[in-house]
Amino acid sequence: MEPQRRLVEPFFFPGNHVGCLLIHGFSGSPSEMRLMGERLAKLGWTILGVQLSGHGTTPEQMATTGWEDWTKDAVVGVRKLRETCDTVIGVGLSMGGLLTLYLGTLGLIDGLISMNAPMILADRRTRFVRLIRPFMRFVDKNKPFSSRVKNLNPEKAEKDKLTLLKNDPPAERFVYERVPVDALISLNRGIRQVRNKLQTIKCPCLLMQSTKDLTVKPISVEIIKKKISQVKPEVIYWQKSGHILTLGQEREEVFLKVHEFLQQFDQKKY
Repeated sequence: MEPQRRLVEPFFFPGNHVGCLLIHGFSGSPSEMRLMGERLAKLGWTILGVQLSGHGTTPEQMATTGWEDWTKDAVVGVRKLRETCDTVIGVGLSMGGLLTLYLGTLGLIDGLISMNAPMILADRRTRFVRLIRPFMRFVDKNKPFSSRVKNLNPEKAEKDKLTLLKNDPPAERFVYERVPVDALISLNRGIRQVRNKLQTIKCPCLLMQSTKDLTVKPISVEIIKKKISQVKPEVIYWQKSGHILTLGQEREEVFLKVHEFLQQFDQKKY
């Protein structure tokens, strides 16, 4: 499917001296963050929504990229915002949240907001991606990786699918239906890398987690909170939303919480 440009291209909205770097999730696109960006821009914040390498194009293009490319994209985004902003806050969804945590471990940002950032992926099949790499280059998101890795409870899988649709209502979003195995392997490597360095984060943190998340195990946020030992992160659980928190039914409340978190950095007046 040919994506609409508005859904996949990066976006920039100039505003005050506080810049927000919005980072979308694994196999997704800037469309996951655009609505949040538009809302925050109306409140006066400077907004940059990045397009991660290999995303918003084709799965084949994504197969040529990996964790190192995505971290570079995030760092470039910070540098771009530093050109006009003296304060930069990372705001990321899913793998985007993982990338904001990565930026925090490097000390490149002044604060961070992670939403449904993965420490443990809910789908146990992701643990076997290295085993299937010799046989498969791509996997469908909602199907078993191979005949050897079967869904042991089809009825539960269908129920989970219906729950996911209920908690993440259809919205304007471009996302791949199949993903490269190499990209999944690379994501797992990124999760391990960030998890081992969380204790180095010193900036203010807001951690959000959907309790009905079927992509990331909700215990992930507790792991992050415990390991960020130098600061005391604020943690907010959302009871009605699925994994795509920025487009779920609680999105307006989510945007408000992000705005409230940002206000602590708006001390400098022109």
